[in-house]
Amino acid sequence: MFPVDEGASRGGAAGWRTLSAVCALVVLAAPQRARAEPLCDQDWDVGNLVIQIGERKNDGSPLPRFDPQQPMNPYEFPGERYVFRQKGRVYRAVGRFQDRQEGEAALKQVYNDMPHLYTGSYPPFLSNPGAYLVDESRTCKVNRKNPIIDPAWWILEKDGVLLVGSQTECKKGQLTKTITVVSCDGMKNLMTDSVSAPCDAGRVTSCIHPVVPGVFAFNHSYSAPAQGTQVRLRVYDVPKKKRLHSLDAGHDGGPETELMSVQDIDNDGVPEIVHTIAGTGERTSVLKWSKGKFAKVKAP
Repeated sequence: MFPVDEGASRGGAAGWRTLSAVCALVVLAAPQRARAEPLCDQDWDVGNLVIQIGERKNDGSPLPRFDPQQPMNPYEFPGERYVFRQKGRVYRAVGRFQDRQEGEAALKQVYNDMPHLYTGSYPPFLSNPGAYLVDESRTCKVNRKNPIIDPAWWILEKDGVLLVGSQTECKKGQLTKTITVVSCDGMKNLMTDSVSAPCDAGRVTSCIHPVVPGVFAFNHSYSAPAQGTQVRLRVYDVPKKKRLHSLDAGHDGGPETELMSVQDIDNDGVPEIVHTIAGTGERTSVLKWSKGKFAKVKAP
């Protein structure tokens, strides 16, 4: 788990045939790069407030998961996957809240109207388990002396750095989603990527696309009634601390809409930036990684 600081060929025709056969075998035996799949935080638990109603030793039994369709049904989560919880413990909870006032109202309801959910020796309380630790096997440190850790929603280790995601509460009609790249010792903030959205968007979904070692594409998207769907794509070279690309796209839907996405269309392990027509799926443009940047190529 995360350490935490609280913290020679022959000549002639026969020779050429032999050499060709060897080369073919080498090609066949060469390891193939895996398809570049995105890592999207909509698939992860996030460090929201919960109403904690119990805990126990982790005996390895399956854990009931949070059901967004029935948010007040009890569920359990393992302590080792959260910054503020203990390894080897399982925590029982109901609800998930981004807003403290909403959480406090639900806590009052649980305490007064749902006594069957808890015992007198463990009364319910509103709690923040801390950032969800995406990786089960990790080497980098999460250092709570770094002020970005405590408010973080999730932490992912990739290519020898930590990617720390968080989203602010609604303030003055806006919320802000941020991904901070942190050094493996947990203390140096190398670069920050952020996007603001209207509060009625609710949540900004972020997908992380590793391009090549040290280069990441962060693809943020949200939908708001007055703005439709908005996509913000940023590509960073972390070792050089440099933003390489910045692309924005927005649409209200419909078959003629042009959509922007990041996907590995040629299955070479490096994703492309693709624009397609929603109704037909026709590709209108493709940007492919080449010589340290994304360059436009003929749409395949």
